[in-house]
Parts: sequence; C-alpha cells; structure tokens
Amino acid sequence: MISQLTIKNFGLFDHITIEFSRGLNILTGETGAGKSILIDGLRYALGERLDPSQIRDPQQPCAVEAVFEISKKLVNDYEALLEFLPEKETSLIINRAYLPDGRNRAKINGLSVTLAQLKELGNHLLDFHGPHDHQMLLSSDAHLSMLDRLSDINALKNEYSQIYRKYLELTREQEKLKELSSSRERDIEILKHQIRELEQVPLEEEKYTELLEKQSRLNNSEKLYERAGQLINTLENEESGISQAITKAFPHIRLLNNIDPATSVLTENLSHIQEKSDEILSYLRSYLENLSFEPQEANEINKFCDTYIELKRKYGPSLDEVKKFYQSAKEKYDTLVNFEINSNELNKKINSLEKELRQSAQKITKKRKATADGLKETIEKELKELGITHARFECKIEKAKLNPDGQDRVIFYISPNAGEDLKPLAEIVSSGEAARLMLALKKALIKVDPIPVLIFDEIDAQIGGRLGTITGKKLKELSTDRQVILITHLPQIASFADTHFKIYKKVENNRTSTAIEELDAGAKIKEIAKMMSGEKESAIALTHAQEMLTQAKKPALAKS
Repeated sequence: MISQLTIKNFGLFDHITIEFSRGLNILTGETGAGKSILIDGLRYALGERLDPSQIRDPQQPCAVEAVFEISKKLVNDYEALLEFLPEKETSLIINRAYLPDGRNRAKINGLSVTLAQLKELGNHLLDFHGPHDHQMLLSSDAHLSMLDRLSDINALKNEYSQIYRKYLELTREQEKLKELSSSRERDIEILKHQIRELEQVPLEEEKYTELLEKQSRLNNSEKLYERAGQLINTLENEESGISQAITKAFPHIRLLNNIDPATSVLTENLSHIQEKSDEILSYLRSYLENLSFEPQEANEINKFCDTYIELKRKYGPSLDEVKKFYQSAKEKYDTLVNFEINSNELNKKINSLEKELRQSAQKITKKRKATADGLKETIEKELKELGITHARFECKIEKAKLNPDGQDRVIFYISPNAGEDLKPLAEIVSSGEAARLMLALKKALIKVDPIPVLIFDEIDAQIGGRLGTITGKKLKELSTDRQVILITHLPQIASFADTHFKIYKKVENNRTSTAIEELDAGAKIKEIAKMMSGEKESAIALTHAQEMLTQAKKPALAKS
C-alpha cells in the first residue's frame, strides 16, 4: 500500500503531504481544485514525463515523494524489489525531482535509478484507471492477458514456449535456405572459385611464418654464405683465429697448474671454450653445405608468399579471418550443394514440431475456453449489479497464427442493451460503461491480480443515484483485498470511504494553491451534504448525508 505522498511545487500544490490508509481512500472537492493533479504527481513519481507547465515555480525544485509499505507476497511476486529493500525493511521510498538547472533526479530508498526502472516498479505497485486508461479495454492483447491471469496456465504456457522457441529457430533456418535458393547456381560457382582459391596454401599461421623465414633465407643466400664464411675464418685462421689462440694458451695454463693447483679451473674453462668453438665451427660448416640457391625453388616460395598476401587482402586482413571465411564458405557451399536434402530434412523436422506445437496450443485453448465461460458469468453478474441490467458479455476466442502465446486471439464482446447483437468492446462501449466494465473486470481478477494499489480517477462518469450506491459497494468490496484510492463527485460513492480527503483551493499572499484535509466524522457529513445540495448545508441534506453514511456502514457490520 501507499502510506504517504508528498508533493512540492507541482501544479497547484505548493507543499502538501497526504497519509493514506488501508481500504477505500476517497478524494472529493470542487471541480478544478486539483484532485487529478494529485494523481498526476503520483504518476510523475513513478516515471511519467513531466510537462514544464506542471512546475509551479520554475526557480524552485519540483519534487514528489511516495512511501510504500511492501508485503512479503509482493516481494515474492516481484523479486527485483529486494535490490532496494535492506533486510527486514518493508518501506520503499520513491523520490523524484526536477531541479531549476534542468537536471532530473530519481531515487528509490536513496539509490539512483533510471526512469525505465521507475516505470517497471510502478507497474507492480499501482494500477491507474483514469479517463485515458480505459484504452486497455479496447486492446485484444490486454484481453488475452486478462484471460490468462484467470486461467492458471503457466505450466502449459512454459511447455508451449519451449517448443515454440525450437520451432522458431527451425523456421528461421528454413527462411535462410529459401533466400539462398533464389541465387543458388550463381552462389555455388562463386563459392567454388573462392574455396579453390583459398585451398592453394595451408591457412595456418605457423606454416605461413615458416614460409616467410624460408623466403628470407633464399632471397639473402649470397649474403648468408659470405657472412658464414667470414665467421669460420675468424674462428680457425692459423694466425689470428680463436681456435689457434686457444691451442696456444694451453701450455701456459699447464705451467700455472703445476705451480698453483688452484688455477686448474682455468684449464676446465678453456677446454669448455674450445668445445663450444668446435661446435660453432661444425654448425657453420653444415649450414654452408646446406645453404643453396635454387631459382626454381625461390620462385615457387615467392609465389606462395604472394598468394598469402593476396588472400589476406581479399578475405583478411588477418590469416585467422581468412580461415574463418574459408570455413563459412565451405559450410555455405555444402548447404547449397545439398540443398534439397537439407531442405527436405528441415521440412520434416518443422512439420513434426508444428504438430507437437499445435497439440500444446490446443491444450491452452481448451483451458482458455473453460475460463472464458466462467468470466462471462462473472462479468454479466457484476455489470447487472452495476446497472447495465440487460448486458451480455462474451469472451470470444478466435483461431490465430501460431505465436508466442499460442494460437488464439481473444476479443471481449458486449451487448449493453436488450435486443442488440454482441459487438467488439472497442466499437460500442461508452466511457461510463467502460468505467463500470473495468470495475467488473477488477472484481473478476482480484484473486490473481498481484498489484496492491488501485487508483480510479472519476470512475463515476455518467452514473449517479442508485448506481452510485452500487458502484460504491463494489469499490468497498474491492478494497478489502486491495488499497483503493478514488476521485469521485458522487456522494453515494464517497459515503463508503474508510478515509475521506477533501481537496480545496485557498488564496495566500494573492496566490491560489491547493490544500488537502482528512475529514473526521462530522466533516464527512458536511462534505457529503454539500456534494448533494451544493455549497449550502441544508438540514435535509445533512440528515440525508448522515443516513447515507449509516447505510454505507451496514455491509461492513453485517460481515463482522
């Protein structure tokens, strides 16, 4: 439930705080006093766009704060609330503000949120029903959603959804095959050429690196031969070579060893140097023997390297991307070559899955039809009690193409007057009838609707007298399981309030603003009397108001 609403610098409100109660909260007041502005403020808090004209003083912040008390059941139904509720915390404080510098601020329990998050949260906290909210009654999608909430078909819909996802994947694959088939012969020739071109060389980075190294050796073989020869000469030259110098050093080291045994390590080190020198000379001689330049081999390797460069230019830039292109081309080629086989197999799978899908959809349809019969009885009963005496209602289920919700199109039909044919709701329902139909639907959905707060803005349009009393009773019944906040001009409806607020204009410092007051028992009588007879509180009106309040309490007394 919403426990408190604070509005600052919004519309006619300078700064007001209203504390709502459980049950039925009624808002009354003269036309233009600002009753609907209060609802607009609540809509703004929950993510609706702010019109600049709604800001009372552009030099001051415009802010709305709404405090909700969250039940465990709502948290279970909508686990995203846990993000904003610390352990054992049950209050949710939503604060939204528009600052003079143009910045917007939105917070939930002190945490900054996006407008999308606010709207999503609002959809789970509040259900608005105003003059423009009856549009949902005209939507076939909304009719299907309402019926499903009553049908208890979640398990069936989950089963259907799993099959439908597989079916959708296969049909998309089928569409791709159809697209490919339109230019099949031409694509096969293009792919065949590309594959042949890509298979000229191994598409492995390691192989390409080896080829580049070999190309470098062949193209620089003359320099390599010359440098290796010079290095051998440096090592084994009789006059200045390293090998000769090492050999000459050994007699001197032996003399040192004979005098000082501690110098024996020098002999070991020199022997090691001589071994390494011999290894280097052996490697260089072998390297020179194997170093050759074959013009034909060089041309072939250069040709391969040019092929790699060209492939990378056309299908790269990297060799890894070239390889991926090759694999994709092969797959596409195989698909096109084996088109008929693939197409036939895919069609068999789709036909089999479609049969399974239709069987699952039929189970859902059967469940919906059973629920539709019960909904017809409930709605007709509620509408008759709400004064549409000869109303006939029908929830028609028409066959549709397979879609994420099954194979049904649900449309609400109504005949509000005797002797008239049933017609789609969108074609004939008036605003007054729409309001009462919405109330009847809410009564029908009360056990499966998790939204804890219902807000009705002037549901009493085009009704009065006895129908007002009946509508008030229905709202009172609705408020036993939900918090209901209602704007009304009818004293018959206002008499059922658990908490009654009067909204009125006042003038301070030559400026009009709106104020709100919670009425006590005596003030309730006076307000209802004024609603019946105008501003004058006649004795008759006061007596009638007292009787009306007494009568309104009787259902509650009878229940207790």
